[in-house]
Amino acid sequence: MSHDAQQELERRSLRNVRALLDKLEAEADTERRTRKWLALGLAAFAAVLVVAFYFGVKVNKGESRTVVSTPASRGEATFPPPAPPPAPAK
Repeated sequence: MSHDAQQELERRSLRNVRALLDKLEAEADTERRTRKWLALGLAAFAAVLVVAFYFGVKVNKGESRTVVSTPASRGEATFPPPAPPPAPAK
């Protein structure tokens, strides 16, 4: 192999290695940007959850809302109201 052919082969090999390195660096940059945006998104979501929890507790002030149901046998109103008795036959 001649000296010129050897040099051309070495140059082509170096260009190929450089192109591969550029491609790997570009992929690494893309991955870093993706991780950054993912972390920012998760942080924003966590902040929304914390704020929602805070206001949920603040509105209720720690009190629970309990609905007490009593039997209708004491003459209290029921829902739906009972049907009226049929009219007496004449």
